[in-house]
Amino acid sequence: MACKTRPAAAPFLSRIRAVQSLYEKTIAFVLQYIDEHKLRAGDQLPTEAQLSSLAGVSLVTVRRALSELAAQAVVRREQGRGTFVARPRVKAETTKIGGLRNGLHLDARSKLETRILSAGTRACTEEEGARLGLAPGTTVWDIARLRLLNRRPMIWEQSVIPKILAPELARHLRGPDGKSLYDVLERSFGLKEAREEQTLVSRPALEHEHALLELMSFEWVVEVSGVSFSTRHQPIDAFRMVFVAKAFAFRLETAPSFFVEAVELMETPRARQAR
Repeated sequence: MACKTRPAAAPFLSRIRAVQSLYEKTIAFVLQYIDEHKLRAGDQLPTEAQLSSLAGVSLVTVRRALSELAAQAVVRREQGRGTFVARPRVKAETTKIGGLRNGLHLDARSKLETRILSAGTRACTEEEGARLGLAPGTTVWDIARLRLLNRRPMIWEQSVIPKILAPELARHLRGPDGKSLYDVLERSFGLKEAREEQTLVSRPALEHEHALLELMSFEWVVEVSGVSFSTRHQPIDAFRMVFVAKAFAFRLETAPSFFVEAVELMETPRARQAR
């Protein structure tokens, strides 16, 4: 369907900070237009001439911006028909227990790959120690991973795990079978995740994230950080996940308080004797 245009949209360009070129500003404008108008996969964007007028840039700049968005599979350009939104945002439920794939709503054609960027030990910081219940300087694993969705880098993750809980973790992760980190923790070390505490923040991407996630200077990310706890209520992972903001829509859900209380009751001596 054709989209209605709004002449008042042009001033948006002047509000974009830290953008190096009109080309990047135009890409940001198109992404903003898609969000503001709640366009879905298959919906049509304004014509190149209309986008040129709305954004206050030349047709050449608009065409270059649309070509870049087409290369990223954000839009689809059809000769003689126009430009269409190519894909919806991936729905992410980061509060789901288990590995990342459990929380992503991927269709059958989507391929999620994992690259381990680093896996080594170091002394934990004071902040990490507080989150994990460790003394500052305690040895931890620092695991960095990059997630690629359909061959494009979309998420980078950092996990900080007490070494005493998983002494040979790196060796298990290097296997060719591509097991997830949380599968390894559960099957090899008996650390089954029971719950998480999370904080979600949307912010501009940092310099090293631009390189890792192939972002432009104006792009934002969504950072989800927190702590995972085992069935014994032991903190096992101080994690951080950084998502490309334009590619995901987040759904957050919390468990009712009575559920946590029920778990606690099941762990009382009387409950154990009853079992």
